Amino acid sequence: MQRQLAAFIDEPSKATFLAARDAVLRQSPLPLVAAQMSELDRLLEHEEYQVLLDRLDSLPPSKVLSPRIHYLAAEAADALGQAEEVELERSLFVLTLQGLLATGDGTSVNPYVVCHPTDEYDILAALSHEAAGQRLIEHGERICDVLICTDGREVWFDVTELLLAGRPKKNVAARRRRTARRRASVARARR
Repeated sequence: MQRQLAAFIDEPSKATFLAARDAVLRQSPLPLVAAQMSELDRLLEHEEYQVLLDRLDSLPPSKVLSPRIHYLAAEAADALGQAEEVELERSLFVLTLQGLLATGDGTSVNPYVVCHPTDEYDILAALSHEAAGQRLIEHGERICDVLICTDGREVWFDVTELLLAGRPKKNVAARRRRTARRRASVARARR
C-alpha cells in the first residue's frame, strides 16, 4: 500500500490514484461511514481539536484517500498552532480531491470512482454543485450512486467496491459469472 500511495503523491494521475485506492481498499475494505464522519464534524464544530486528531489517528487506513479527513486534520492542526501539519494536511486534501476528480467526469459512461460515501459530497462541493436527490442504479456490472443536483444535473459515482466491501470475493466472482451467462443467453436467443 505504501508504494502505491507514494507513487500517487509523486505523480498524481488517474492511474496512480486508482492503484493507491485498490491497495488501500484491499488492506482496509470497509469505507468510513456517515456516522463516523458526522462525529468528526461535530468534534471540529465543538472545538475539540485534540480529540478530533486522536480520532482521526484511530481510523482505518482508507482514511488516507479521503479529502474530508485531510480537511478536518488541517483545521484541527491550524487551531492547535501546528503549522507543519496544517501545510501537509492541506496539500493532501488538494491531492486526494484531484485524484478523485481524475477518476472520471461524473457521467454514466465515466462516473467518478470514490473510496468513501462522503467523497461524493466533497466532489460536488469542488464542482460548486449541491445535491437535491439521490438514487442507486445498477449500470452494467457496476453499481452507481447518482446525485441529482439542485440545477437538475446528474453526477454519477461508481460505488461498486464500497457496497461489496467485506463480502467474500467469491460472491463478486459468482455475480460476474451470472451476468456473463445472462448475456450469453441473450446473445444466443438473438441468433
